[in-house]
Amino acid sequence: HGLVLGAMSGVKYKEYELNLGPGDKIFVYTDGVPEAIDNDKNQYGTDRMIDALNTARDEDPQKILEVVRASIDEFIQGAEQFDDLTMMCIQYNGPAGKDEDAC
Repeated sequence: HGLVLGAMSGVKYKEYELNLGPGDKIFVYTDGVPEAIDNDKNQYGTDRMIDALNTARDEDPQKILEVVRASIDEFIQGAEQFDDLTMMCIQYNGPAGKDEDAC
């Protein structure tokens, strides 16, 4: 929440702390995702994004990104976008050494 990192010098950012358990995922995105528009200038919105995320909640991070992107593409129907659509999804697998797939 707040101004993008590195946008301006001297900006104070609020600190956040998360406790993650094995299998928990974090999805981060730029404002271009909920602000994606269709041909009638309607925005995709946060609610649609959350709905798409919830349909893929048990999937791996790559599949989650694919599902959200497909939802956006279906909504915008090829409309030209004015902003980037940047998303990242990561999964915490647990402490290193405990599981050979840990990240």
